[in-house]
Amino acid sequence: MSSSTPIRQRLMTMILGTSGVVLLVTCAGFLSYEFLTFRQTAIRQLATLGEIVAANSTAALAFDNEDDATEILAAVKAERHIVAACLYDRMGRLFSRYPATAPAGGFQAAPGRDGYRFVGGYLEGFVPVVQVRGSQRLGTLYLRSDMGAMYERLRLYGGIALIVVGISSLAAYILSRQLQQQISRPILALVETATAVSEQGNYSVRARKLGEDELGVLTDAFNHMLERIQAQNLALQQAYDDLRQTQQTIMQQERLRAVGQMASGIAHDINNAISPAFILVESLLEREPALSHRTREYLGMVQRAIEDVAQTVSRLREFYRQREPQLTLAPVSLNQVAEQVADLTRARWGDMSLQRGVVISLKRELAPVLPVIMGVDSEIREALINLIFNAIDAMPEGGVITLRTRVEPGARAPAEAAAAGRVVIEVSDTGVGMDAETARRCLEPFFTTKGERGTGLGLAMVYGTVQRHGALIEIESAVGRGTTLRLLFPLPPAVVQPLAEAVELPPRAAPLQLLLVDDDPALLASLRQTLADDGHEVFAAAGGRAGLAAFHAARTEGRPFNAVLTDLGMPEVDGFRLAAAVKAASPETPVFLLTGWGQGVAPEGDAPACVDRVLNKPPRLRELREVLNLVRPRRS
Repeated sequence: MSSSTPIRQRLMTMILGTSGVVLLVTCAGFLSYEFLTFRQTAIRQLATLGEIVAANSTAALAFDNEDDATEILAAVKAERHIVAACLYDRMGRLFSRYPATAPAGGFQAAPGRDGYRFVGGYLEGFVPVVQVRGSQRLGTLYLRSDMGAMYERLRLYGGIALIVVGISSLAAYILSRQLQQQISRPILALVETATAVSEQGNYSVRARKLGEDELGVLTDAFNHMLERIQAQNLALQQAYDDLRQTQQTIMQQERLRAVGQMASGIAHDINNAISPAFILVESLLEREPALSHRTREYLGMVQRAIEDVAQTVSRLREFYRQREPQLTLAPVSLNQVAEQVADLTRARWGDMSLQRGVVISLKRELAPVLPVIMGVDSEIREALINLIFNAIDAMPEGGVITLRTRVEPGARAPAEAAAAGRVVIEVSDTGVGMDAETARRCLEPFFTTKGERGTGLGLAMVYGTVQRHGALIEIESAVGRGTTLRLLFPLPPAVVQPLAEAVELPPRAAPLQLLLVDDDPALLASLRQTLADDGHEVFAAAGGRAGLAAFHAARTEGRPFNAVLTDLGMPEVDGFRLAAAVKAASPETPVFLLTGWGQGVAPEGDAPACVDRVLNKPPRLRELREVLNLVRPRRS
């Protein structure tokens, strides 16, 4: 059964298939038993008849009375399945036959060996005719019976079996339609909601909760996510509408910078929302060695997706900015990134497309040997995801997306890189294609052919990624013939070492007494649990005012905290004010600031004087351990 088959059909097919197989096996066994036992019964019945006829034929054979013998044989017509019978005298000559009009050539010239056997669809038997008193053999009786009785019974039982199978299948079908809904209805409700959100962009819809089981928990989490997205989307849409009014008067770079500034305003909320998930996933990957390979692979995909979201928010205002010198490049395998992108987008080009009755398939044509490039894998992955989403939108009737990699000698590359060549990754579709004017303008920010559904930022983000990597982008498209977007990355000038294995996390710091301050309950709970699992004693305070009170109370009781971890954006008392108060009371106490605002906290890259270290949200377990390893445990 295909993975694209609807879940309701799969559940019903499994139930009906199981029931049908059981019924068919039962009926087959019953009919086989009947077939085998009937043959034995037929032999016994024919033997009984033969003994009776043979006993009545002794006088006719003894006195050589052919008329009596013919009359005795005529009595077998009462058994309608006897098609032929005859008597042989003691010399083995044909004496009389039934039917009397049957030609003599239709019988054997001499009797065969005694006994019964199946020959050519008939049951035949040779029975000795012996004198009642004494053992003198007077002749032989031959009987031939057709298999009509067996066939009649098999047809009867076969018809009964078909009726039973039909009635049972109908009952199983009716029951399966009712029972499968207990599983399929909650899932289909989620699918309907997700499809409505995807197709209409309406984040106000909510999925119906149909139970308190695991699917009910999933529904609650999904609805909570929609609430957060709806609130952020309204703010983003309002800012975006304001920006569109200046679209014709602002240069491309300035417009992208404005989008970046707009995005930084919602970065705090987005990073707060994804931080608990990131912390828990990272903690599971380290602390649960018994996870299955598939579970660990899926958690890794979730971790990469969360990292991509965090980096996307911080890059929205930097599409066309030159790559900063401090940006760390690492070896990137485009084949590996392509496989990850195919998995991350599967729900969009696979399941969600099938829900609309559209079949979209994704083909991979990856070079078996591909050099690594120097880059940022999350940016390249995001660019490819945007290209695949555009390809899906360009195929409203379905089609094929091809993800292809290869090495190009460099004929179209700049002169200084021509000798080294380029590593190429391209996304092709069989969709509606673009005319020359659309292809020329598609990389411009805010240019879109999707109407109200499009933002015009997807390909602009791809172009920014290409620029920051010193790469090229090529577009091949024709109306009705699909589109190919090709990214050409330069090979590094020197040999790049193979991709290294994942570096283990730093060792856990010595047990510390920590004060954790944040106004987000989910982040506070997940971060507190993670630090507690590392062996620290953690006091969690919901907000800056409560955190400051807890800090002073601990000092008064003679058990000061070894370090303070605080959020920046909090009502009443924010992270800066809390840090300043802590340093004023205890200058030696380290204060680490957690923020979802990214570089907006310290534009020049320097932390405020009252803060020892700034950690971006979502916080990484590696960074937390690194800073806590610098803290000395102390008791007072």
